[in-house]
Amino acid sequence: MRRIASLVLVGLGIFSLALAAVLRLYVYPELAVVPLDQKTESVAEGAAKVFYPQELVVKDAQLTATRKVESNLTLPEAKVGGDVMVWDQGLVVTDSENKLVSAMEHRVCLDRRTNMALQQCSQQYVTDSEDGPSKDDRAVHQEGLNYKFPFDTQPQDYEYFDTTLRKASTARYEGTETLAGLEVYKFVQKIPSTKFRDQEVPGTLVGSTEASVKAERRYQNTRTMWVEPVSGIIVKGSEQQRQVLAGPDGKEGTVLLDATLTFNEKTVDESVARASEARDKLTLISTTGPVVLLSVGLVMLLAGIALGVFGRRARHVA
Repeated sequence: MRRIASLVLVGLGIFSLALAAVLRLYVYPELAVVPLDQKTESVAEGAAKVFYPQELVVKDAQLTATRKVESNLTLPEAKVGGDVMVWDQGLVVTDSENKLVSAMEHRVCLDRRTNMALQQCSQQYVTDSEDGPSKDDRAVHQEGLNYKFPFDTQPQDYEYFDTTLRKASTARYEGTETLAGLEVYKFVQKIPSTKFRDQEVPGTLVGSTEASVKAERRYQNTRTMWVEPVSGIIVKGSEQQRQVLAGPDGKEGTVLLDATLTFNEKTVDESVARASEARDKLTLISTTGPVVLLSVGLVMLLAGIALGVFGRRARHVA
């Protein structure tokens, strides 16, 4: 009887150890992928100074930036069971009177595990044109992280894509914080004043007596992101953004936008809930489950071996 019990315990122990390895090494990598059918919306709000081109004046305003990100399942790269997803993003910024301040569209192909942009993809673009993406818009070099961090985000720096500059720059890790009871990593991306386009403007906007001059449009931003590290979900975001015209003499002229926009409370609450649910599921499979199975498996294995050894000794004594 002891021999049978010993064999059962040893068998169950080996099974538990094997199941722990399967969960961590095989099941977790299969589940730590972004579903193809994604659809999220975030809203950021804040005070700003805004240039209104129809009136040629700068006014104080309260802005609302609504960003919608949705999977595009119509493109050939987005295959069921594949490693690539295609996301369409629309960003609309309006003031308190519902006047349009800016709009942006972005289509990008991403790795479903790392959330890094992929170049070997068709029909990608970044555009703020009402006429749709131009040839140059489609030729933008897509790179870096987009709208999410990787699963198992590490306390390190990452390259994050900026749609205004149309390139990635470093988002630096600046520590761990707690947000609504959730542990998050804080990343800050600082973009210095940089020219991102030339445009013809009335000379008065850059201190010139000319009727029209070619001016630089310059952009700077401090983007702060609070990321739940297990899921990589950005649960809160804030931007301190400034755009200004610079004349042919290099001197700054009219400020086009000077704003601080931060996720509103509803967006943060919804993001925390999504991140918490994803974190709990992934932690169960990657950490909690394997640790429990490993512990139970070792106990049963050792108990089975001990029972077998003592059983044999008992028979010899008898």
